Amino acid sequence: MVQEQYTTKRRKGQHLKLIERGKIEAFLKIGMSKVKIAQELGISVRTLHREIKRGMVELLNTDLSTRGVYSAEFAQSKYNKAQKGKEGELKIGKNLKLVKYLEDSMKRGKNSPYAALEQAKREGQEVNIGLKTLYNYIHSGLFLEYSEDDMPYRKRRKKKVELRKRIRKQGGRSIEERDERIGERLEHGHWEVDTVLGKKGTLACLLVLTERKTRLQLIRKLENRIALHTEGRIKGLIEEYPDSIKTLTSDNGSEFMKVDEIEGQGVGYFYAHSFSSWERGSNENNNKLIRRFIPKGTDITEITEEELKSIEEWMNNYPRKLFNGKSSKEMYDIELKQYIS
Repeated sequence: MVQEQYTTKRRKGQHLKLIERGKIEAFLKIGMSKVKIAQELGISVRTLHREIKRGMVELLNTDLSTRGVYSAEFAQSKYNKAQKGKEGELKIGKNLKLVKYLEDSMKRGKNSPYAALEQAKREGQEVNIGLKTLYNYIHSGLFLEYSEDDMPYRKRRKKKVELRKRIRKQGGRSIEERDERIGERLEHGHWEVDTVLGKKGTLACLLVLTERKTRLQLIRKLENRIALHTEGRIKGLIEEYPDSIKTLTSDNGSEFMKVDEIEGQGVGYFYAHSFSSWERGSNENNNKLIRRFIPKGTDITEITEEELKSIEEWMNNYPRKLFNGKSSKEMYDIELKQYIS
C-alpha cells in the first residue's frame, strides 16, 4: 500500500527516466489511482497525465475492438526522439571556410587533425571547434573529401558486436495471474524469493524466502547464482516445508529462469513486473535486516551455515510491531496449526 504522507523527492524540472516509466506502467496495470501514482513518483498529476498521453498505444482485443494502454518503452522512445530533435546544429556547420581549410590541410597538406587546427589558428582562421570535436566529425564521415582512412595514424577500431542476452523462462506465470488473496495476505504459504549478492566478482550468494503473511524468513547459501542451482535449492526447501510453500513470487533475474520442476512439485510460481520491487516488499524489507549482519561487499563464501542459521533465527524471533509484539515464528506457528487442524 502506498502511504500518502511519503513522496519521492524530485529535482524541479527533472525528466522521467525509463525505470520510472516502468513503474507507471505497472501501477496502472494493478489499478492504482493516478493521484497515488503521482505521489509515489513525486510528480504532479498534470505531469502524469501528459506522460500517460505520450505513452499511450492501441492494442487489439479478441473481439477486434481496440483499447488504449500505456507503454513505458513507447513513451521512452518518443522522449528520446524529442530530445534528439532539440540538438543544435554542428558547430562547424556555418563555418564553411574552416571546413574547406581543414579538409584541404589534412587531405592535400598531409597534416594530422591536430596540425591542421594549429595551422588554422596561426593563419588567423576563425576556429570554433576543438581537437576532440574535429576527430568526432572525421569518424562520423562529415567531410566530403576526407575520412578516417586518410588519417596518418588512424586508430584501428574494433567492430562492436552486439550480444543480446537471451534467456527463456522455463515455467512460471506473470504476477497478474496470481490470486488476489495472495496479494492481500489472507492466508499463509505464499512466499517471495530473492537473492542477496556478496562480494563483486564472486559467484556465491544468498537465497532468501519471505512468507508474505507472517514474514518468516528462510536463508540458504548458493555456491553459484545460476538457474539450475537456484531451482535445486528451492526444491529442497519445498521438501523441507511440505505444508508451508504453496506459491513463490520472484523478480525476473536470470537465476530464476528455470522453475518448471518447482511447479512440478505442485507449487505455483509467479514473476513480478520489471522495476517493481514493491511487488515483493516483504523480501526487500527483510533483506535490509540481513544487511545488518552481512554488509554489501561481504564474501558470501566466508559465511558459515551456523552464522546464517543464527541470522535467520534472530529475524524470525524478534518482536514485530506489525504483530503487536509477536514474532514471525510465533505467527507462523499459529498459522501452521490452523492449517494442519
